[in-house]
Amino acid sequence: MNLSDLVKKLFRKEIGLDLKNPEHLNLVKKAYGSYYIFKNIYDKMYRYYKGDTDAIRKYLFVTERSNLKISANYIKKFIKEEVAYTLGNDITYESRNNDSNIIKDIEYYTAHWDELHDTDLMKYLLIFTQVYELYYIDDNADFCSKIIKPTDGYAYMDNASGKVLFFIHSFKNDFETTNSYIDVYTADKIYHFDNKFNQIALPTNNIFGEVPVTIGKLTEEGTDDSLYKDIKGLQDAFETNLSDVGNEISDFRNAYLLFKNAQVDEKDIPNMKKLGVIQFPQSGGDAAWLIKDINDTFIQNTLDRYEDTMYQLACHINHNEKLQSNLSGVTLQSRLIVLGNKCNLEIKSHKNIVKNRLRFLFKYLDLKKNKFYDYKDIKALYTPNIPSDDLATAQMLSQVPEGTISKDTARSLFSFVNNKVAEAEKVKKELEEEIDLGNGYDDISRVGVE
Repeated sequence: MNLSDLVKKLFRKEIGLDLKNPEHLNLVKKAYGSYYIFKNIYDKMYRYYKGDTDAIRKYLFVTERSNLKISANYIKKFIKEEVAYTLGNDITYESRNNDSNIIKDIEYYTAHWDELHDTDLMKYLLIFTQVYELYYIDDNADFCSKIIKPTDGYAYMDNASGKVLFFIHSFKNDFETTNSYIDVYTADKIYHFDNKFNQIALPTNNIFGEVPVTIGKLTEEGTDDSLYKDIKGLQDAFETNLSDVGNEISDFRNAYLLFKNAQVDEKDIPNMKKLGVIQFPQSGGDAAWLIKDINDTFIQNTLDRYEDTMYQLACHINHNEKLQSNLSGVTLQSRLIVLGNKCNLEIKSHKNIVKNRLRFLFKYLDLKKNKFYDYKDIKALYTPNIPSDDLATAQMLSQVPEGTISKDTARSLFSFVNNKVAEAEKVKKELEEEIDLGNGYDDISRVGVE
């Protein structure tokens, strides 16, 4: 059976993927080869995020001159700003059927997760435009998730249906620097290999009944529609020119003292420096420093142009610019409208991952806790971390006729309310306590009268 026929049969579920079968294992090896081709691209994108750019790596070294390398990492700056903007506030959940139990179980069964999980997930999504979220059951029988960067994993999928046939995870142990290992996730098994695809352990059962991974995609164009692709050249040019300017300034230390119509004995130079006096043996002698004349306006204009273009391509604004002191929250939001539109698209990509995460979480609850929920009942709510004019919101709500807007919707409009469901429960509890307290006072007053 050729490789093409095998793939068709696997996707049509005519046969199951069995890596004990040499033909099936050969398909995984072919996919692993494709993973390595893409890995080189993703490795370079990650290098740029960490500040290891071509401008720094290949900066021209000039003998006997200053060779400073100045890094100015705008790619990291822009990505961190977008992560803080989109996920600076925690994700909250809402049940379309007003089922409070489902919200409580989502929060309870993910309470052990790292608080930085979703922000890291968004960060890698913005760096690579693609990221994987892998699901598993840990030793405590808890539902867990691991972020897999595309430098460490590859999902083989059917482009027509979006179904993942298998997932390859390549990794190294902390105590080993040379040996690498490969886990291959299929619909029913997890196979364990070394980097030569020799089996090193018995397969582990996969309880989910499908490949337990979500593919997060920022855009269909992939790396061609990334921040790295947009501003890589400008990032390199800015760092190169900034380093050149720094080295030009440092090279001022190499200025020369020029004598005219005079000759100075080398032995006399230390004494001249000590006394601060130069004596010329004959008339017409003169001395002056020979230094460079740098056009700082041209240099600054060039660097400013690079910086401004990077801000424009990234859809960001420069927060270091001086603003008027009396700007309102609405005015600040209007300055962020372009960045906000960009981040809204990024939120939708992240939300796709969260949807599939909930689907796997509810599979886990069904299998392990005998709780059945429909993931389509859940709506994930994102609150952008931007300046908000809560006073204007309160004034607006006070002028709206009663019965026009629900209290649930009104609560969601305030920036300091991250979980409107929990907030509603707090209000209800406070009202009940006040009523009970009021009834207690009535009883006391009646006793006093009698």
